[in-house]
Amino acid sequence: MQMLRLIAPLHLAVLIYKGFVEGAEDPLTAHSGVPDPSTYDRWKRPNSNGGPTDVHARMYVYFIGSVEAQNLKFTAQILIKYRWKDPRLEHTGPPMNGEESLRDKLWTPHLYLVNEHSSRIMGSGKEDILVSISPDGTVLYSSRLRVTLVCLMDLAKFPFDNQFCPLELESWNYNTTQLILHWEKDTPILIDSKIQLTEYSIAGLSTNETSNSYSVFPHVENDTTNSKFSDRYSCLTVNFHLQREVGHYIMDYYVPSILLVVVSWVSFWLDPNAVPGRITLGTSTMLTFITLSRNIASSLPKVSYIKATEYWFIMCTGFIFGSLVEFAFVNTIWRRRKTVELKKKNTRHILKSTLTPQLRRKEIPGIDRSQSCTSLNNEQTSSQLTLSVESICQSPFPAKSPQEAEKSKGIFTMT
Repeated sequence: MQMLRLIAPLHLAVLIYKGFVEGAEDPLTAHSGVPDPSTYDRWKRPNSNGGPTDVHARMYVYFIGSVEAQNLKFTAQILIKYRWKDPRLEHTGPPMNGEESLRDKLWTPHLYLVNEHSSRIMGSGKEDILVSISPDGTVLYSSRLRVTLVCLMDLAKFPFDNQFCPLELESWNYNTTQLILHWEKDTPILIDSKIQLTEYSIAGLSTNETSNSYSVFPHVENDTTNSKFSDRYSCLTVNFHLQREVGHYIMDYYVPSILLVVVSWVSFWLDPNAVPGRITLGTSTMLTFITLSRNIASSLPKVSYIKATEYWFIMCTGFIFGSLVEFAFVNTIWRRRKTVELKKKNTRHILKSTLTPQLRRKEIPGIDRSQSCTSLNNEQTSSQLTLSVESICQSPFPAKSPQEAEKSKGIFTMT
């Protein structure tokens, strides 16, 4: 009995020591459910002594906000999940789940958004982060983000354009020899079917796996002084194919501009003497159309090429300006129709008579305008030299009787 009292404490001490040793060998302690800092280094990546670590990603798109063409950016709310295997976290028992506190005790890949304008982890009170560790060491890391991304747009066909806005994920501190990113083979991108965009429709999605190089200096083996500028880095890209809805622009821009051009043509049916009305109609339509075009242009960035809307603006402006020029010619011809001679009623002679007017020759009764100036002068001279006796030499004395006056009459011709 005394012997049993001596053996029991010794056996208990052996069991405690054995449990301590086994717990030291397993990074996940059985009681706390978190990695043991004494055996797990969260600053070392998995397989640091072997090949590169493979990180798989999957994305779920909750919401796509306004696409701002003026600032070349768009917003989105996404849920992104990473998956990698860390042999150091193998354990027995059920999967371990945690949030921000568990994440801070694990190695996680440092990824960033290449075309990021701003981003933050969403959450009310606490960040929306979920970490799960499987018994085989597979780690699932999920987070919900609100991102504002830069989207370089080609507006040459605006508003009949399609845009490809990317979202690029890239490794920050591990190059392709240390970490490689992959999309999940089964549905890498999921998008909420209830998403409704105000100006665009989602025409499609595409994914791509690439690597980016930032080499500025010649690469030196095992040299880390150049950091990000010394090697290639794995990158994941998803392109959102956005197709612009043109209904808004047709109703607010194209239809009003067509009506303005038609209204400017009303001056063709006005009386040429209605000068104030025709001028007011032409200038008011021109100014209204310019204001309409400026409203459209104010929502777009200033680019070095001509957009489709600007071709339309030039064409409509030409029609409105042409109606004003037409009125100027018609009014000039109408005012000079009695003093300016018009040889033929065609475009060339009307334009010539308007720009270089010639006074109309006065008509002489009984004279054909087709006669030459020489014949006209000869006829006038002959008519002046042919006189009657009555106008040259008529008796100064009145005749005594009608019979005597009749005898004294005679007609001569002086040449």
